[in-house]
This record gives sequence, C-alpha cells and structure tokens, in this order.
Amino acid sequence: NQTKQDFIKAGRISAEVLEYGKSLIKKGNSLLEATELIEKKIFELGAKPAFPVQISCDEIAAHFCPLEDDKTIFEEQVVCLDLGVHVNGAIGDTAYTIDLSGKYSELVKAAQKALEEALKIIAVGTELREIGKTIQDTIKSYGYNPVRNLSGHGLGLYDIHTEPTLPNIDNGDKTKLTKNMTFAIEPF
Repeated sequence: NQTKQDFIKAGRISAEVLEYGKSLIKKGNSLLEATELIEKKIFELGAKPAFPVQISCDEIAAHFCPLEDDKTIFEEQVVCLDLGVHVNGAIGDTAYTIDLSGKYSELVKAAQKALEEALKIIAVGTELREIGKTIQDTIKSYGYNPVRNLSGHGLGLYDIHTEPTLPNIDNGDKTKLTKNMTFAIEPF
C-alpha cells in the first residue's frame, strides 16, 4: 500500500531531520537560523514540512514559531524542537527536548523515558487510558507532573491532528488502538 509506505518514509525522514536539528541547538546558535536550516533539510531529503518547524524555549512548552526578525540565541534554555514532514500527505511528527542549562536533565529524562515506556505497550487492543497512565506514572516517578492539556494525536493524510487523542494522563478513555492507526505519542 503506497500510503503506508509514504507514512513509513515520512517517519524515517522526520527522525533524520530531528537528529540534524538536535545538532543545531547549541549555545551561541540562532533559533531562527536553526529553524531555517531544519526546514531546508526537510526539502533536501525529499519531503515537505507538515507544519512550520517549532522551537520552544523554557516556559513555552510547545508550538512556538519564530518571526522573521527573531533574535533569540541559544544560551541556558530548555529547548523543545518539534517538527513534522509529509510525503504525499503522509505525516511524520516528532519532537525532542534539550536542556542547555544542565539544570533539568531529569526533566528531559522523564519525558524521554515516558515515550519509551509508552512505546512498549503499543499494540492492537491497548486502551488509550493505559498509554496515558504509563506516561503519567513514568513522569511522576521522576518527581514531575505531565502537562494535562497537551497530548499525542492521530495522523492522517494532510491532517496533523486526527483521532485518537493520546493522553498524557489516565483520563479513563477505554478506546482501543486498532490496526493501521497512525499517531504521535507526545509526553509533555
């Protein structure tokens, strides 16, 4: 199925671009320049941006897009890089948090470990609340609380936010994962 292959390709490209983007988030580098280079890389790899590259710092948890005159320089921030690519409308959506201050390494570990633990239970029949509970329990084990009003989501053709909503807490949703679902898990 070509659509499935496009989703796989989009996922691989988004992972490669994420690694590239992580290499640009260093003290002294420009947030705006990093954004522009990341978007350029998406095109170089044969995809298109599914949404503008977002690089959020500190208390801005997500969805920050710099303006053309943004002067932000990476220094001591906690930085969240969020990017999406599409191949023929099939979307790959990925993100990563980097602590440039060295003060919040446990926070970064908590989010990464929550993603890893959630991925371990992903299977046809897994209830959405179980994913949320796994994320919540993992983040709490590091002494933090998950952001309740941000969540993972389904991915569709040319549609970045579809059903299901994948919670970061046990919200009681007994909806089960089914075969051929495509989604992003996003612990915050």
